[in-house]
Amino acid sequence: MSENQNHEENQKHFLTLHISHKGQQKTLHFRIRHAAAICAAAAVLVGGTVFSVGAYQKTKTDLQASEEQLLETERENRKLEQRAELLQHENNEYTENIDAIQNKTTELEQKMNEIQTVKDDLYDQINSMSNSDSSSASLTAVTSALETSDVTPTFTNIISTSYNKASTLSAQLDKMNAMMDETGISFTSVAADVTYALACQNNIPTGWPVESRIVSTEFNPTADASISDGRKHYGIDISTQSQIIPISATAAGTVTTATFHPEFGFYVVIDHYNGFTTLYAHCTELNVNVGDKVKRGDIIGTTGTTGMSSGIHCHYEIQLNGVYQNPRDYLGEE
Repeated sequence: MSENQNHEENQKHFLTLHISHKGQQKTLHFRIRHAAAICAAAAVLVGGTVFSVGAYQKTKTDLQASEEQLLETERENRKLEQRAELLQHENNEYTENIDAIQNKTTELEQKMNEIQTVKDDLYDQINSMSNSDSSSASLTAVTSALETSDVTPTFTNIISTSYNKASTLSAQLDKMNAMMDETGISFTSVAADVTYALACQNNIPTGWPVESRIVSTEFNPTADASISDGRKHYGIDISTQSQIIPISATAAGTVTTATFHPEFGFYVVIDHYNGFTTLYAHCTELNVNVGDKVKRGDIIGTTGTTGMSSGIHCHYEIQLNGVYQNPRDYLGEE
């Protein structure tokens, strides 16, 4: 091969390697297309590596996120299980309390029936004695005939004994009446306790939302001029005499509103799940947020004079299935 041909052949090659091994020499020629193929393969390899590393990192990140989400779900499940156990425990206590009250009520009813039976028997005995002594003419004749006889003392003893027995029975009857009155009072008290316990069990608003018992504006949905200041009013205003004091939920439920309103100021609405909702307005500050679960007696805010208000108080409303109720019907004993 001529020198020119060797030169042209070498120009076709991108790289030429001369390798000597055991006295023999070998020549390796790399053409441009070989170099291009190597570069392409290297690019594919590098790109594949980068893609694989990226996919691995993304998978690792997703896996960590999934693990964190799983842990959070497990924590929430544990909280729910603990809440369920607490609710079950409270429900068992309510059930036991109601059963005890019902048993006490049954005992009182039985006692009242027994007292009434004894009372009726005493009345019958007194009436029988009155009828036996009503024949005054016969009694006078017998008395006259026996004035000189030996049986007069015996007859006197009989009359005296009958009189003493009647007096004793009357005294016993008075005592039974007193016991009946006491039992009636106890029964009324127990009945009130049963009503209150059932109301609490069914999340019915009961009691006062604040410690004050001063109602400055009454319930007046028809704007009756004879009620308070005569303006339409869908709840009651409970004055706290210029003191900022806590406001408590009157039944368990979920907070559906906790915000500011130009008329109500800072106010809270609680849904009690059974058609009842309660509203507490003109608060100085709120202690709850929308979605919070509250129990009866939980502090939800403090009294104030925010919104359209002329003094520190709590405006309290009750609705049943969208119909305004007079809160006084649910306050219980003052």
